[in-house]
Amino acid sequence: MSKKKKEQNEYDAATMSALLKEKPRRGRPPRKVSRQNVYVALRPGEKELINEMAGRLPAGLARADLADLAVTILNAHLEALRRAVAGRNREIPEGVTDMESLYLLWDLPLPPRQAEDRWTSVRVSPQQVIELGRVHGALNAAFGASRSETFSLGLVLLDRYLRAGDFEDSEITLDEMRRNIQEASN
Repeated sequence: MSKKKKEQNEYDAATMSALLKEKPRRGRPPRKVSRQNVYVALRPGEKELINEMAGRLPAGLARADLADLAVTILNAHLEALRRAVAGRNREIPEGVTDMESLYLLWDLPLPPRQAEDRWTSVRVSPQQVIELGRVHGALNAAFGASRSETFSLGLVLLDRYLRAGDFEDSEITLDEMRRNIQEASN
């Protein structure tokens, strides 16, 4: 083999080995299940609430898990509402006529009206995307609620749940937290 050809083979091998070498990845850390972007309009106060709730999460959870938990708790509350009216031919009780009455039913503070919404994306697990779509569909059909209003309702429910429990010192996984939320709303 000629000297030039030999050098070319060594160069190719070195380049290929460099490409195949394990390199640290940049960007978001990988997850078992990749998350999807969901676009919602949030008020500045809700963004501050997300940052505040992130500080109250258990050690095993991160700020990125808040969107999943908000959808989980909203879905659990709506399922409990459906079970409450199961004997009748309804999804939502008769006295609940709009989003404000739903906030009042669950003893939640009403969202401010004057705040300006800003569009942002939240990263949600695929199953939670399906649940958010289901909940949004029900609230949209009943009250004309937008996806943003639906997600904001979930954030307020999650805030109340995190304030009521003492989770800061515990080590808990996302799946365990979801089970706790579902058990608490039964």
